[in-house]
Amino acid sequence: MKEIQQTGFVRRMLRLALPISLQNMLTSCAALIDTAMVVGLGNAATAAVGVAGRWTFFLNLFLFGFCSGSSALISQYWGARDKKNIHRTFGLAVLCALAAAVVYNVGALLFARPMIRLFTPEAEVISAAVEYLRTACFGAVFLSFNMLAGAALRSTEDVVTPLLCSGVSVAANTALNYLLIYGKLGLPAMGVQGAALATVLSTALGSVLLFLLARHKRGIIIAPLRELMDFGRDFVRRYFAVALPVIGNEALWAVGTNVYIMVLARQGAENYAGYTMYNSVEQLVFVFFVGMCHACAIMVGKSVGEGEVDEAYHTAKRFMAATPVVAAIVGLALILVRNPILGLLPVETEGARKVASDLLLIYACWMPVRQIPYIAIVGSFRAGGDTRTGFYYDMITVFLCGVPVVAVLGLVVHVPFQMLVLSMFVAEDMVKILLCVRRFRSRLWIRRLTLPGDNAFQK
Repeated sequence: MKEIQQTGFVRRMLRLALPISLQNMLTSCAALIDTAMVVGLGNAATAAVGVAGRWTFFLNLFLFGFCSGSSALISQYWGARDKKNIHRTFGLAVLCALAAAVVYNVGALLFARPMIRLFTPEAEVISAAVEYLRTACFGAVFLSFNMLAGAALRSTEDVVTPLLCSGVSVAANTALNYLLIYGKLGLPAMGVQGAALATVLSTALGSVLLFLLARHKRGIIIAPLRELMDFGRDFVRRYFAVALPVIGNEALWAVGTNVYIMVLARQGAENYAGYTMYNSVEQLVFVFFVGMCHACAIMVGKSVGEGEVDEAYHTAKRFMAATPVVAAIVGLALILVRNPILGLLPVETEGARKVASDLLLIYACWMPVRQIPYIAIVGSFRAGGDTRTGFYYDMITVFLCGVPVVAVLGLVVHVPFQMLVLSMFVAEDMVKILLCVRRFRSRLWIRRLTLPGDNAFQK
């Protein structure tokens, strides 16, 4: 406890973490509102939005790879006061992310049906999910810009601008959902397609507002195009030496996660509808740790960029100590409020509600264990310049531990749905936490990327 009982550390952590947590809470609220409004259309529609959302989730994680890899560089460049390389990093990251968004768009428009069939064999769910995906994919370009620009601003300690833009975007999404899903104010009732269109329009609004606010405040992402694109072959090589392990980590972790979903979605529409509701609430709770993780990355990365290696380690250690404490408190609160929250959703069957309630209880109890590897890999290792270790650990624990266990228990043994989700947590996290603690104590994850000739760039 003494690691976290330092007023200066707590004050700085809260100053960074709270706005980021609030921003992510707003985003998660939007997902919860989407689910709440679509639930009224029935279990098939709810499951369809959940299944289609797996591909958006895959894109999100791929983009998060660019964000996290770029943030590792930008936070260290920020500590070194090197704005020129911040501009280069941001420009290259946005260019790559937009290219990924275009590929996603083409895939969703041309191959939506086979993409959805990977997750569910139910014809009614497939039909609604294809309709949703073919509309929602048009928001990918705006989503890419929002994520990369927001990550760059946060890495330079501007956590307010992304928060304000998310607030406006979520408010717009809520209003548009109400108008388009059920056809209010004379508009046609579009069902799940209305939910997708609301997401596209609100995401586009967020992009416009983010650009205008950053320009007004002269934020770090605003620079002449020639400065943003001023990178040669050597800089591209250096960038990808840091970013590619993170991108690969997130992309392959998403593949593993989607394998989980393929198994879970085959356990019946009622079970998966319950899982979709659980997932919406879980994402709402997870924002506390997203905020802590980003605050950790900003503080650790800046210290490493300044050359304060010992300070970077002790800052990360304080976050490692604080995370399970916060998780225990948040988990207890979730246990107490999970049923009232689920009671706000117009669930079609009580069976789906019970599944969601049981899964939230399991998640709440397991939370202190589950968040330690997250803060270590995403908050400390990557910001410290070690972007490869998380890749190796996730590949080991997801593909060698989690996926085989879930596949056997779900498709061969046919254990109860709640036990299947618990097995997914345990199989993955128990090995990962041991690996992460060992790596953290070694301090080998601290690498100053802003130094010429750094070995992280030469490997």
